[in-house]
Amino acid sequence: MSQIAQSPKAWGYLGLAVMVILSCSLLTFVRWWILVRAQRFEFPLRQAIRLGFVGLVSNFVAPGAVGGDIVKAILMARGQPQRRTTAVATVVLDRILGMLGLFLVGALTTLVPSGALDHPDLKSVGWFMWGGSVAGLISLGLMLWPGMTEWGWVRQIRRLPKVGGLAGELIEGVALYQSQPRAVWQAVLLSLIAHAGLISGFWLCALWMKQAWTPDLVTHFFFLPTAELFGAFVPVPAGMGALEGAVQWFYERVRPERVTEADAGAAGFLAALAFRLVNLGIAALGGGYYLTSRGDLAQAIEQTSNQSPAPPISEEKS
Repeated sequence: MSQIAQSPKAWGYLGLAVMVILSCSLLTFVRWWILVRAQRFEFPLRQAIRLGFVGLVSNFVAPGAVGGDIVKAILMARGQPQRRTTAVATVVLDRILGMLGLFLVGALTTLVPSGALDHPDLKSVGWFMWGGSVAGLISLGLMLWPGMTEWGWVRQIRRLPKVGGLAGELIEGVALYQSQPRAVWQAVLLSLIAHAGLISGFWLCALWMKQAWTPDLVTHFFFLPTAELFGAFVPVPAGMGALEGAVQWFYERVRPERVTEADAGAAGFLAALAFRLVNLGIAALGGGYYLTSRGDLAQAIEQTSNQSPAPPISEEKS
């Protein structure tokens, strides 16, 4: 924080960054709301926004950059006692579609002429983005194909002891999405828009820091999805340190010859730190609901902390 306090600022970019990142955070809440409504839950948009902000706040105290999603899933399940598994599954699907949006943004950026791909260490990044995008789209297409729920091995899952009931509930949830594919594709589109906005917000945070050198917006679109994915899988609150380290590494790789590696790394770290500060401020907007729901949230966070790290299930902001 002292680095931010001592560095020169371009304050106009801060205002733009806050507006863009806040708007994109709200878009991720709407994305989840669409997925929940497709399951025919009674779930007003204001509740999705409230729980979304709870997830943002919890990200900074629960393990992992998506630990807030686990808290959100627990609270969502408590509110839907008849279909708890399906309620949790909406959070899981929301996280998956968020990650798919990241892959798609990174993959599509490789089609834009840029010098970012010239560095030998970054050649694999483009292939990684395209591989994740293709795999995600194929998996999503299979999920939305009506014949999938009629496959023999899928029907057999329902008959399994102990887990058959849960599996059957999930299969019924998939069938509902198959009857409303438009809702799922709307969520994918919102993921693309939200992540594009968040990356733009990160770039604005970098410009706010008024460094001697900052990569252009297209370059950020290329490497930031990979950096965000890296931060999401590190089991520390909000991915703190992991995202900053990844951004620092990428800044060092895409720097021009006139910029030293040390200066590029420092610029990347400071940009990520500024982005973190803006997100902390936006998460603080959820503090009001946190104060009125401390009991439930404390129990949910405690339950999350007692679990072993699980695969990521929320936005960033993705």
